Amino acid sequence: MTSFPLSVSRRVAALLLGGLLSGPLFAQSDLPALPIAQLSRPAGWQLAGSVGTSPDGASLQTKSGSSLLVGSGDPLVLATPTDDFQLRFELLTTVGAEVSLLLPTGQTLALNRVADLARLMKAPGLWQKIEVWYKTPKGNSPAILEKLIINGVTVREGQTLAGKAAGTVAVVSPKGSVAVRNAGYRVLSPRRVAQWSSPVSYTIVEGQYIDNRAEARTRKVFKQDTTSTINYEVSYGQPRQYTIFFAGKLTALQAGDYQFELHQGGQGGVWIDGKEIIPISHRELGQPSVGNVTLSAGPHDVEVYFSRSWFRPGLGLFVSQAGTRPQPLHALASLPEPDPVGVVSVKPSTRPELIRSFVQVPGENYKRTHSLSVGSPGGYHYTLDLNQMALLQAWKGDFANATEMWYERGEPQLLSPLGPVVRLPAQTSLMVLTNDATPWPDSLGENTLQYKGYTLDSNGYPTVEYMLAGTTVTDAVRPRPESVGRSGLDRTLTLNGSPDGTPYCRIAAGKTIEEVGKGLYAIDDYSYYVQFDPKAKAKLRQSNGKQELLLPVAVKNGAGTAQYSILF
Repeated sequence: MTSFPLSVSRRVAALLLGGLLSGPLFAQSDLPALPIAQLSRPAGWQLAGSVGTSPDGASLQTKSGSSLLVGSGDPLVLATPTDDFQLRFELLTTVGAEVSLLLPTGQTLALNRVADLARLMKAPGLWQKIEVWYKTPKGNSPAILEKLIINGVTVREGQTLAGKAAGTVAVVSPKGSVAVRNAGYRVLSPRRVAQWSSPVSYTIVEGQYIDNRAEARTRKVFKQDTTSTINYEVSYGQPRQYTIFFAGKLTALQAGDYQFELHQGGQGGVWIDGKEIIPISHRELGQPSVGNVTLSAGPHDVEVYFSRSWFRPGLGLFVSQAGTRPQPLHALASLPEPDPVGVVSVKPSTRPELIRSFVQVPGENYKRTHSLSVGSPGGYHYTLDLNQMALLQAWKGDFANATEMWYERGEPQLLSPLGPVVRLPAQTSLMVLTNDATPWPDSLGENTLQYKGYTLDSNGYPTVEYMLAGTTVTDAVRPRPESVGRSGLDRTLTLNGSPDGTPYCRIAAGKTIEEVGKGLYAIDDYSYYVQFDPKAKAKLRQSNGKQELLLPVAVKNGAGTAQYSILF
C-alpha cells in the first residue's frame, strides 16, 4: 500500500500563457441571444422544444417547441456578418454524424473530424459548446480567427485566414443529424463609448491585502496627486505595502447599458456614482471581474480600488457597450502582460500518470488539498478527492497543466485539466443510509471515512482503499474499453464488512436526470451519461433541490459491489 505520489514525466510545452492586450478577447461573456426560431430554416431543418437520443445514439427524439433546430443537409446560416463578431452556440449530434462550421471567408472547420478539434468534442448525444471570435478582413488586413473554443478549451488563436469574401457563418451537417440551440451573437466594432472628462485623482495609503475600503481609508496616507488615466505605476517609489484609491469623472457618450471589466493583480473593486458595480475580490492577472450598469449620457463618478497582495501587481479597467470592443480606461503600462511561461504539462505515454495536488472545484472558496489525478494513455482522465472519496471531475484529450504546481514556488499549487471537463458530484459516492429517503451528506469526517492508500494493477492504474462506517471499501476507476461502445470511465466500488444500515452508491446528482434507455441516464441536460446494469434497482429521487440517482449495494456474506460507467 502507498499513499505517496508517483514520479511523473514532465513536458514543457512550447505554449505561452496568453498576454493581456489593450482589448481583451475574453470580455463580454453574456452575448445577446440569437433567436433560433427567427433563423431562416433550410430544407431538412425543423424547430423543436427539446431533443434526446435513442439508446444507440443513432437517431434524435424531439418534442414540440421552438427553442432549438434539428436537421441536416443544407447549411444552417447563423449570421451574415459585416463586422468583427463573437458567436456562441451549442450543438448535439447523432452517432456517425459529420458537422462543420463554415466561416465567412469560406473556410470550413470540421469539428468532429480534424484530430485536434475532434479530441475535444464530447460523445454523440451530448451537448457541445462552440465559441468563435472573428475579425473581418479590412483593406489589406486579412481575416483572423481570433479564437475558437470547444467545450471551454481554446484550440485556435490568432489564425490568419485567406479570402476576402464576406459570406455567412453556418453549421453544415451533410451526414447524420444535428441539433443547435442557445446561440448568442455580438458585433465587435472599435467605437469609443466613454472618456475621462477630467484628471483622475489618486490616494496611496499604507497597507496591502485590504479587502475593506472603509478600513483602508483609516490608514496612513503616503501620497495624493492626479493622473490622466488609471495607472498603478503611480505607486512606484512608495513602500511595498500599499493600497490605492482612484476617482474621476467618466463621460458616457450616449445613454444605455455599459459593461465594465476589471483586471488586477491583488484586491480590486469598482463603484460608479457611489454604487458598487464590481465587488472587491482577490484576483490574479488574467482573471477579470465584470459588472454591468445603465448610464445616462454625460459625466459619472467612477472609483477604482486597488490593494496590493502577493500576486504580480497590475490594474486595468475596460468599458464597452453591446456591439463594441472593450475600450481601455487605463494606461497601457498599468496592465502588464504576464511573463511568458512555458506550460508545464504532463502527458501519459505508455502507462498512466498519477499526480497528487490541490484542486479547485468551481463555486468553492477553498482548495481540495488531498486530490489524486490519474491520466491514461488513451486520453480519459479523472480526479479523486481522497479526503471525501469523491470523483470530482473527468475529462478527455490532453491530461494535466501542472504549471501552478511546479513553476517557481509552485503557487497556488493547482492542477488544471487540459481537456473539456465533466463536473461530477463533489461528495462521497458511497454511504450507509438509514433508508433511501435519508439526505446525502455534504461531507464526511475522519470518524466516518479514513483513507488507507492505494495499490497499482499491472497496467499502472490505482485502486484506492478506505474505511467507511466500519467497512472496507476499494474504489477502482478504469478507462472504458473501446470494444464496448461509448467511451468514458468504468468505476467499481467493492465493500467488505457488515455495515450498520444499507449502503448506497450515488451514481449521479444534478439539476436533471433523464432515463434514455434501460440502465442509461443523461445527466444535467445531456452533459454526460451514466450507465449501469439495467437489472439493478436504482432509485431516482428529489433531494435538496436536485435529482439524485441511488443504487443500493446488496451485501451478502460480508461483501457487496456497485458498478457503473461515466460516458462523455
